[in-house]
Parts: sequence; C-alpha cells; structure tokens
Amino acid sequence: MERSRFAIDTTALAGALEDKLAAIAAAGFSAVTLSAKDLVGEQTGGLEQAVRRVRDSQLAVSGFLALRDFEGLGGRFLDYKIDIAKSMLRMAQQTGADLLLVSSSTSPQASGDLDTIVQHLQLLSALATPLGLRIGYEPLAWGRHVADYPGAWQVIERVGRGNVGLVLDSFHLFARGMQPDDLHAIPLERLFLVQLSDAMYDYVPALDEMVELSLHHRFFPGEGEHSRALVELVSRLEAGGYRGRYAFEVANDDYQHCPPSLVLQRAGQAVEWLSSQLRPG
Repeated sequence: MERSRFAIDTTALAGALEDKLAAIAAAGFSAVTLSAKDLVGEQTGGLEQAVRRVRDSQLAVSGFLALRDFEGLGGRFLDYKIDIAKSMLRMAQQTGADLLLVSSSTSPQASGDLDTIVQHLQLLSALATPLGLRIGYEPLAWGRHVADYPGAWQVIERVGRGNVGLVLDSFHLFARGMQPDDLHAIPLERLFLVQLSDAMYDYVPALDEMVELSLHHRFFPGEGEHSRALVELVSRLEAGGYRGRYAFEVANDDYQHCPPSLVLQRAGQAVEWLSSQLRPG
C-alpha cells in the first residue's frame, strides 16, 4: 500500500503545529488528521496563522475532529452545541478539510430517542452542505446510546443524507468484541475514513478501561494484540473496494515525550508492515 493512502493524527505528536506538519511531510506522508485544538491552541498568530501553516504545508486534511456530545440534547444545550458545530465547520473548511468527525454522544443529558438523534444529524448535514463538508459519524465504544457500528449504521440509514457517513475506528470496533464480519451490512462507499490503531490487550475491557486505553495507550498496527484482526479488517476493506484513506489514530502518552520524527518512523514501519501482510504470497 502506498504511504499516500495514510494520514496521521497530530495528537500522536508532541510540539507546535508548525513542527508537527513539517515532520509529517518530511516522513513522506501526504495527509494529516487535525484537531480543532491544533488551530485554537496556536500561540503565535492565532487561528489565521495556524490555518496558513496548514495550507502552506500542502498536506491534505483527511479529517477535522471532533465534535462531541451533539446529538440528543435539547433546549439551550442544543443551541450551545449548534454554535460549537458552526465554529468547527468553519475551521474545517478554512484548513481545506472536507470531513468533520462527530463522536456519538456520551452525555447523560442526551436523549436515546432514535428520531431525535436522526434529526440532529440531519441538522448537521444541513449546516455542512453549503460549506462543501461531509459529516463522519463515529460510534464511541462507550457511547451512551450509540456504541457500535451496526447501531451507528442504523442511524446513518435513517438520516438519509449523502454527506453523512461513518468513520470506522478499529479501536472502537474491537473494544466492543466485534470483528470485521460485523460490518457486512455497511456499504463501503459510506465509510468516509478508516482509523487504525493496535492495542496491548486481547480481551473486552470494562467501559472505564476502554476510555483510558483509547485516550492514552494506543499503538501502531503491528505492535500489539490486534495485529491479526487489523490485517483481516484492511484486507476485507481493500477486497471490497474501499479506496479511501486510512488514518493512524494513535493517542499514546509515551509519544508526547518523543521527537515527532521517532513517532513518524514507527508510523512508516506500520505502513510497511501492513503492506507486507497484504501482499499476495
């Protein structure tokens, strides 16, 4: 597989945005997944300078993350989240991204009513359409009402908008004890991005442990206990005709104490490892 098929999330890298972008490009990657924090946290020049740095890097922005706890809220809480969504959509458009990632809600105030969840994602679709953006819905493994891919696909089918699809994160798939077979009903053209990471566990963790592992202890493909499952997942996606990007979603506290070049070396090794596993013979 070509390295151009892969993006890397900036959260895996330490340092200033400008340094991260330069290191990603120097490592031969052509795409990046950005966080809103990358832009608003820029110390010199603010948002305008941060956007310019992204544009000048010539890296494609494979996704902009993440809008959280949006669907299912009501009243003033929904109004508040709509304002946040509008701001994030504008920032995503400024960077050249065409995909805003939206995580399934974990809020105790969120309604689990399916019609309400669908209506709120349709609202996001309407906000994104004039900006030329897509909405990538990602079910968190610890989501309050939507926590797995069959459930998320049921929501997307009901939404019925072409610019609303799924983001597949291998961590959230495997953390629920699910396998690639469980994705059989989801058409691959509705997968807008596939995020990959490995893990140092081979069991279904408790919900509180899931959060800890997801936010602090992810690894690159080929480094952990999900390696075989990751190969099967990517093999099935490729055989089924998926031609979109893969993004390394590898939040790991240890990497915050490493030079970005070292982390990106591991990312490059993961690309080579996956390619070797997928090669016939």
